[in-house]
Amino acid sequence: MKKAEIQQVKKYKFSPACENEQVVFGAARPQYTNQMVEDWIEFMKGQGIKRVCCLLHDEQLAYYSDLLGTYKQEFGSQLVCWTPIADFHLVDLETLTQKIIPFLIAADKQNEKVVVHCSGGIGRTGHVLAAWLVSVRGLSNEAAIKAVKKTGRNPYEAAIAAIFKGKNPFKVAKDLDILLNNCRLVVRGD
Repeated sequence: MKKAEIQQVKKYKFSPACENEQVVFGAARPQYTNQMVEDWIEFMKGQGIKRVCCLLHDEQLAYYSDLLGTYKQEFGSQLVCWTPIADFHLVDLETLTQKIIPFLIAADKQNEKVVVHCSGGIGRTGHVLAAWLVSVRGLSNEAAIKAVKKTGRNPYEAAIAAIFKGKNPFKVAKDLDILLNNCRLVVRGD
């Protein structure tokens, strides 16, 4: 890998969901200018990315001229999944199991690399990648969270931020565990 490419990997926080994952990757969002979006897309395509799962909420998308439209133009409308999740929150089970995981499973079946991104590529992306590892790759909750944390993400970000939102961080951490368990049950049936 060239020095410039290594810098982009760091800049975009681009990495697989876990060490041996070949299809599902995580990243930070592109910066806001059209040129920076083009650079991000060019980098992702250079990594073999064929699909994008965007977790940005409406307020975050407002900083772009038309991020989702650009993704659809560049990757194809069927290869872009938008599931807005508020920053420092967990995704709900229905969105996870009816929209995100099926999109990732379709990518896996087609052997098409997919990137999941939120803003910083840490919390929302982290717990979605953990859900992928639990529900499709068969990892335990603990193993999935540990694997995702090794990539620089933190599925517990919503729990850490909970105290600043007047919520109990231990309850949010438990909610993540319940979400992963329920995701496993819905997707795998075990």
